Amino acid sequence: MTAAQVRDRLLTIRFALWRTLGTPGLLGIAVLAAAIVVWSMVPDLMADTKALHAQTWQARKVAGIRAAEAAQAKADISAPDKFPELFSTFSGSGEDLTVIFAQARESHLTLGSAQYQFSAEPGARFVRYQVTLPVKDQYGAIRRFIASVLNSVPNAALQEIHVERPAVDGNQIEARIRFALIYRTERP
Repeated sequence: MTAAQVRDRLLTIRFALWRTLGTPGLLGIAVLAAAIVVWSMVPDLMADTKALHAQTWQARKVAGIRAAEAAQAKADISAPDKFPELFSTFSGSGEDLTVIFAQARESHLTLGSAQYQFSAEPGARFVRYQVTLPVKDQYGAIRRFIASVLNSVPNAALQEIHVERPAVDGNQIEARIRFALIYRTERP
Protein backbone atom coordinates (compact mmCIF):
# COMPACT_ATOMS: atom_id res chain seq x y z
CA MET A 1 0.00 0.00 0.00
CA THR A 2 1.43 3.37 -0.98
CA ALA A 3 1.28 6.62 0.91
CA ALA A 4 -1.41 7.97 -1.41
CA GLN A 5 -3.58 4.92 -0.80
CA VAL A 6 -3.18 5.22 2.99
CA ARG A 7 -4.08 8.93 2.81
CA ASP A 8 -7.16 8.19 0.72
CA ARG A 9 -8.32 5.48 3.14
CA LEU A 10 -7.86 7.81 6.20
CA LEU A 11 -9.85 10.54 4.44
CA THR A 12 -12.60 8.04 3.70
CA ILE A 13 -12.74 6.95 7.35
CA ARG A 14 -12.82 10.58 8.49
CA PHE A 15 -15.68 11.49 6.20
CA ALA A 16 -17.58 8.32 7.20
CA LEU A 17 -17.17 9.16 10.91
CA TRP A 18 -18.16 12.78 10.25
CA ARG A 19 -21.34 11.66 8.45
CA THR A 20 -22.20 9.10 11.12
CA LEU A 21 -21.32 11.00 14.34
CA GLY A 22 -21.27 14.60 13.25
CA THR A 23 -19.26 17.39 14.87
CA PRO A 24 -20.63 16.84 18.40
CA GLY A 25 -19.83 13.13 18.26
CA LEU A 26 -16.27 13.72 17.09
CA LEU A 27 -15.76 16.31 19.84
CA GLY A 28 -17.14 13.83 22.38
CA ILE A 29 -14.70 11.14 21.21
CA ALA A 30 -11.83 13.67 21.48
CA VAL A 31 -12.89 14.59 25.03
CA LEU A 32 -13.15 10.90 26.00
CA ALA A 33 -9.68 10.21 24.56
CA ALA A 34 -8.26 13.19 26.50
CA ALA A 35 -9.93 11.93 29.69
CA ILE A 36 -8.43 8.46 29.22
CA VAL A 37 -4.97 9.96 28.70
CA VAL A 38 -5.30 12.13 31.81
CA TRP A 39 -6.68 9.21 33.85
CA SER A 40 -3.70 7.05 32.82
CA MET A 41 -1.31 9.81 34.00
CA VAL A 42 -2.87 10.15 37.49
CA PRO A 43 -0.73 7.46 39.21
CA ASP A 44 2.48 9.08 37.90
CA LEU A 45 1.30 12.51 39.02
CA MET A 46 0.41 11.18 42.46
CA ALA A 47 3.86 9.59 42.82
CA ASP A 48 5.52 12.85 41.78
CA THR A 49 3.32 14.78 44.22
CA LYS A 50 4.26 12.45 47.08
CA ALA A 51 7.97 12.79 46.21
CA LEU A 52 7.70 16.60 46.15
CA HIS A 53 5.84 16.53 49.45
CA ALA A 54 8.61 14.42 51.01
CA GLN A 55 11.29 16.76 49.64
CA THR A 56 9.42 19.81 50.93
CA TRP A 57 9.05 18.23 54.36
CA GLN A 58 12.78 17.39 54.41
CA ALA A 59 13.68 20.93 53.29
CA ARG A 60 11.49 22.42 56.03
CA LYS A 61 13.10 20.12 58.57
CA VAL A 62 16.61 21.14 57.43
CA ALA A 63 15.56 24.81 57.43
CA GLY A 64 14.30 24.41 61.00
CA ILE A 65 17.60 22.83 62.06
CA ARG A 66 19.55 25.60 60.33
CA ALA A 67 17.39 28.24 61.98
CA ALA A 68 18.06 26.65 65.36
CA GLU A 69 21.80 26.54 64.60
CA ALA A 70 21.72 30.18 63.51
CA ALA A 71 19.92 31.14 66.72
CA GLN A 72 22.53 29.22 68.73
CA ALA A 73 25.37 30.88 66.81
CA LYS A 74 23.78 34.27 67.41
CA ALA A 75 23.55 33.46 71.11
CA ASP A 76 27.19 32.37 71.10
CA ILE A 77 28.27 35.55 69.32
CA SER A 78 26.29 37.66 71.74
CA ALA A 79 28.29 36.21 74.64
CA PRO A 80 31.94 37.14 73.86
CA ASP A 81 32.69 37.37 77.56
CA LYS A 82 32.64 33.55 77.70
CA PHE A 83 35.55 33.22 75.23
CA PRO A 84 38.38 33.94 77.70
CA GLU A 85 37.01 31.29 80.05
CA LEU A 86 38.00 28.65 77.47
CA PHE A 87 41.70 29.35 78.15
CA SER A 88 43.57 28.27 81.24
CA THR A 89 45.41 30.76 83.43
CA PHE A 90 49.16 31.26 83.46
CA SER A 91 49.39 28.99 86.50
CA GLY A 92 48.90 26.06 84.07
CA SER A 93 51.98 26.95 82.04
CA GLY A 94 54.13 24.40 83.87
CA GLU A 95 51.85 21.59 82.75
CA ASP A 96 51.97 22.84 79.15
CA LEU A 97 55.78 22.95 79.23
CA THR A 98 55.84 19.43 80.63
CA VAL A 99 53.72 18.27 77.69
CA ILE A 100 56.02 20.04 75.19
CA PHE A 101 59.14 18.44 76.66
CA ALA A 102 57.42 15.04 76.79
CA GLN A 103 56.58 15.38 73.09
CA ALA A 104 60.25 16.18 72.40
CA ARG A 105 61.33 13.04 74.30
CA GLU A 106 58.80 10.91 72.40
CA SER A 107 60.10 12.33 69.11
CA HIS A 108 63.71 11.58 70.22
CA LEU A 109 64.76 15.18 69.59
CA THR A 110 67.93 16.78 70.83
CA LEU A 111 66.89 19.98 72.57
CA GLY A 112 69.21 22.83 73.47
CA SER A 113 68.57 25.29 76.27
CA ALA A 114 65.16 26.90 75.88
CA GLN A 115 64.42 30.60 76.15
CA TYR A 116 61.26 31.90 77.79
CA GLN A 117 59.61 35.29 77.46
CA PHE A 118 56.45 36.51 79.16
CA SER A 119 54.48 39.41 77.67
CA ALA A 120 51.26 41.05 78.72
CA GLU A 121 49.69 44.25 77.52
CA PRO A 122 48.03 46.49 80.11
CA GLY A 123 44.30 45.89 80.27
CA ALA A 124 44.43 42.88 77.94
CA ARG A 125 42.45 39.75 78.69
CA PHE A 126 45.23 37.43 77.52
CA VAL A 127 48.93 37.00 78.19
CA ARG A 128 51.51 35.39 75.95
CA TYR A 129 54.30 33.10 77.07
CA GLN A 130 56.87 32.49 74.34
CA VAL A 131 59.03 29.38 74.41
CA THR A 132 61.96 29.20 71.98
CA LEU A 133 63.46 25.74 71.55
CA PRO A 134 66.68 25.01 69.63
CA VAL A 135 66.41 21.55 68.06
CA LYS A 136 68.81 19.30 66.13
CA ASP A 137 67.44 16.35 64.19
CA GLN A 138 66.03 15.30 60.83
CA TYR A 139 63.34 17.39 59.18
CA GLY A 140 60.63 14.71 59.50
CA ALA A 141 61.19 14.29 63.24
CA ILE A 142 61.04 18.05 63.81
CA ARG A 143 57.87 18.32 61.79
CA ARG A 144 56.22 15.48 63.76
CA PHE A 145 57.28 17.15 67.02
CA ILE A 146 55.66 20.46 66.01
CA ALA A 147 52.46 18.70 64.96
CA SER A 148 52.28 16.71 68.19
CA VAL A 149 52.76 19.85 70.30
CA LEU A 150 50.06 21.73 68.40
CA ASN A 151 47.69 18.77 68.78
CA SER A 152 48.48 18.21 72.47
CA VAL A 153 48.50 21.78 73.76
CA PRO A 154 45.34 23.57 72.60
CA ASN A 155 46.53 27.04 73.62
CA ALA A 156 49.85 26.71 71.72
CA ALA A 157 50.57 28.45 68.44
CA LEU A 158 53.62 28.05 66.22
CA GLN A 159 54.98 31.56 66.03
CA GLU A 160 58.28 31.01 64.21
CA ILE A 161 60.50 28.29 62.84
CA HIS A 162 64.00 28.93 61.55
CA VAL A 163 65.81 26.03 59.88
CA GLU A 164 69.50 25.73 58.93
CA ARG A 165 71.48 22.85 57.48
CA PRO A 166 75.07 23.11 58.77
CA ALA A 167 76.51 20.64 56.27
CA VAL A 168 75.33 20.22 52.71
CA ASP A 169 75.70 16.45 52.73
CA GLY A 170 74.32 15.94 56.27
CA ASN A 171 70.82 14.82 57.12
CA GLN A 172 70.72 16.69 60.44
CA ILE A 173 69.25 20.19 60.55
CA GLU A 174 69.30 22.82 63.24
CA ALA A 175 66.00 24.53 63.92
CA ARG A 176 64.81 27.25 66.25
CA ILE A 177 61.13 26.79 67.05
CA ARG A 178 59.12 29.44 68.85
CA PHE A 179 55.79 28.53 70.36
CA ALA A 180 53.42 31.11 71.81
CA LEU A 181 51.31 29.83 74.69
CA ILE A 182 48.20 31.94 75.24
CA TYR A 183 46.63 32.25 78.71
CA ARG A 184 43.82 34.32 80.12
CA THR A 185 44.56 36.84 82.79
CA GLU A 186 43.74 35.98 86.39
CA ARG A 187 41.54 39.02 86.88
CA PRO A 188 37.97 39.11 85.48
